[in-house]
Amino acid sequence: MPSYKLIYFNVRGRAETARMLLALGGCEFVDERFEVAEWPQRKPDTATFPIGQAPVLMVDDRVIPQSKAINRYLARKFDLYGANDFERTEIDIVLETMNDLELKVTLIYAHHPPEDEMARLKKEFAEKTSKPYVSYLDQLIKKAGGKYFVGNKISLADIHVFTMLEMFTDSARGIEGVLDDYPDLRAFYKYFKEEGPLKSYIASRPAADY
Repeated sequence: MPSYKLIYFNVRGRAETARMLLALGGCEFVDERFEVAEWPQRKPDTATFPIGQAPVLMVDDRVIPQSKAINRYLARKFDLYGANDFERTEIDIVLETMNDLELKVTLIYAHHPPEDEMARLKKEFAEKTSKPYVSYLDQLIKKAGGKYFVGNKISLADIHVFTMLEMFTDSARGIEGVLDDYPDLRAFYKYFKEEGPLKSYIASRPAADY
């Protein structure tokens, strides 16, 4: 079995999905975390960070950048990317929907607006901007039976949706009200956190924020 080292800031952020995939894969891995203040010194190391971004995954002596590429690699490795082409496409639909939602929420934080403007943007996101995406995810999880998005087993889709919902509902960067109108998505989040296959990891992982 290859050795794995995931290198990222001491937060959950763009590495948490990969950490969960590695934990679910049942293999030991090095979870190398560093503080944001260290980044200016670490970033020029192009052998480790070939495009000047984190996270990166080291598989033996091979470096894999780009969080979404890392996630898909691990999901394929641990059979968490669907049983056939149609299931893999369904997973991709969920992932691309989440990507659209991530891009929208990133705009809120990117320019560090004043407090009153931040409050307005968050309210607009919860009440308007997020709704097409969150409503669609709510429909998908309801149609799938409530526990998993694709194939009645945990997949990359479930893990990535959970990490984003956790950011919205249980972090300093949260946006109040995003899930208010979506009972099936709220039930999915609760099940995943309290009863799903990663409940032990979630309960025992290092304390960190998004």
